[in-house]
Amino acid sequence: MFELIAAVCGLVPVAISLVILWKFSPIIFLKRDEQLLLETLSDKEVRNGPGQVFFMPLVSKATKRRATLLEELEYTVVTDKLTGTQHVEEGPKLVFLGAYASAAPSRPKVVLEKDEYVKLLDSKTGEMRVVRGPAVAVPSPTETAPHGKQKGVSLKRQEYVRLTDTSSGVVRVERGEQLVFPGPTEVLEAKQSAFKLQRNEYIKLLDVATGVVRVEIGEQIVFPSPTEDARSAHVQQAVDVNHDTAVLVLSKETGQQRLVTDRGLFFPGAHDEILEVRQLIRVEPHQVAIVQDNAGVYTFHSGASNGKGTAFFLPPHCELVTMHWGSGTSAEDVKNNVVRNMKSPAYKVPVTKIDLRAQYAFFEYNVRTADNVELVLEGTIFWQVLDVPKMIAATGDPKGDVWYHARGCLIQAVSRVTLEDFMSRFNEIVTEATSREGDEFYAERGVTVHVVEVTRYACIDSKTSAVLQEIIQETTNRINRMQHQQSENDVMKEKLSGEIEIEKQRTELIQAKSDNDRMKAIVEGEAEGLRLSKKAQAFLSVMTEALPDASASLDLFKLFEEQRTSTTHTQHLAGGRANLFLTPQDMQLKFNVAAANEG
Repeated sequence: MFELIAAVCGLVPVAISLVILWKFSPIIFLKRDEQLLLETLSDKEVRNGPGQVFFMPLVSKATKRRATLLEELEYTVVTDKLTGTQHVEEGPKLVFLGAYASAAPSRPKVVLEKDEYVKLLDSKTGEMRVVRGPAVAVPSPTETAPHGKQKGVSLKRQEYVRLTDTSSGVVRVERGEQLVFPGPTEVLEAKQSAFKLQRNEYIKLLDVATGVVRVEIGEQIVFPSPTEDARSAHVQQAVDVNHDTAVLVLSKETGQQRLVTDRGLFFPGAHDEILEVRQLIRVEPHQVAIVQDNAGVYTFHSGASNGKGTAFFLPPHCELVTMHWGSGTSAEDVKNNVVRNMKSPAYKVPVTKIDLRAQYAFFEYNVRTADNVELVLEGTIFWQVLDVPKMIAATGDPKGDVWYHARGCLIQAVSRVTLEDFMSRFNEIVTEATSREGDEFYAERGVTVHVVEVTRYACIDSKTSAVLQEIIQETTNRINRMQHQQSENDVMKEKLSGEIEIEKQRTELIQAKSDNDRMKAIVEGEAEGLRLSKKAQAFLSVMTEALPDASASLDLFKLFEEQRTSTTHTQHLAGGRANLFLTPQDMQLKFNVAAANEG
């Protein structure tokens, strides 16, 4: 028993020794990715694997730790806690820390493609550096990328970009084609397109540093300089100066205006400003255009000077005078080609060219007769501008003046006559009122009124209007009857004229027949006389031997002829439908007519 106890007691130290050896082993085996940190009472040290490390367990504290594995695109910042210094460890590798070092969590490297860059700011020195792609950027321990990866600017041929150095204020411009990266202290603006100028285009660029204005004309691509303000510049078209177009230009150097009429494309100079593109003003033969300069002097351009019209450009410091005439049509109606023909000048329309031809204006006036009958007159005023200088000096609305003055004249004229008098001779009253009383007024304004026609009048009062309608109807009926009678008279006159003409022609026919019968009788008588002469000659020649006495032979011949004639007449009476008329002398009759009072 005591031997057993003694044996056990002998084994206890051995066991304790084994435990101490197992717990405080003086040797540690390290793999390739392991590290042993040995801490003594006065210092620290590290032993990196692989291998075995001997130490004194009761004197040193040993801590085994793994090395930091960094991949290809990773890095870490290692800080020396003893000195405070930092450095960067880049992968791929195993990072074994020093005894007093600590490593921050691994970070990815900044992988930059060809068109990328990154700005790294060193917080220790305040400096900025730029790493351009393609590259792999690893910041230093005190560097940060405040904006991360950024794209460079890829410029085409017609594009450019401005870069401003924030430290010096220097501005530079990079043109395409290229890939642009900013410097460390440069700010990259958005890329812009250069100005493409066609042949008829130009651009003005102001240098904000010197104040110089540069003018470039096409065809070309224009890039602004670093100090030229491209934001306020824009491409403009040159003015095509031709037969119908001129351009008014202001020189900012001299303050003078000039009118450019030389044909071709006009490009303004650096200090020229185009005020207005002016079109050729054409004036027809019946028109007059009025131009006023800055001194108020009028110039009159008449198209009637040569009978073919004229044309001109408005000179500098001048304007085409625009008058506003009273009209029954508004300016909107004129713009839309709508004619309302209202009977009062309710609107004002612009007039830039004075028409010298006869014009007309409709009217509707309310007038009152001497016997207090209110009438409405409707009609047309035919008027004309004769003297433009007089007109422009006296009035700005000649048409309105004519309309209102004619109204005043008619009101006065009608107020002096009764309704009956007005109805019987209203044309005469209107003519006298508008021609006599208005001549001086119109002459002062350079116009004339040819005629004022009243086309309709009516009573405003309904009862009077009804009576007036009856009178008008009766007058109309009377006129119709007179016209009807006149028509019948004209028809009868034409009938009688026709009959007279017929009788005249009949007389001419009878005359012609008489002439013909007379000629025929003459011819036949001459022939009959010739035959009788021949017959008498033959009879006398035969009877000469039997009756030597010529007178006896002639008497016998007469007897024979008388008998033959009597026989012929008797045959005609017996064989025809002729009537025999005998006079008392032929019958040798005597009539005894009894007295009318006998019973």
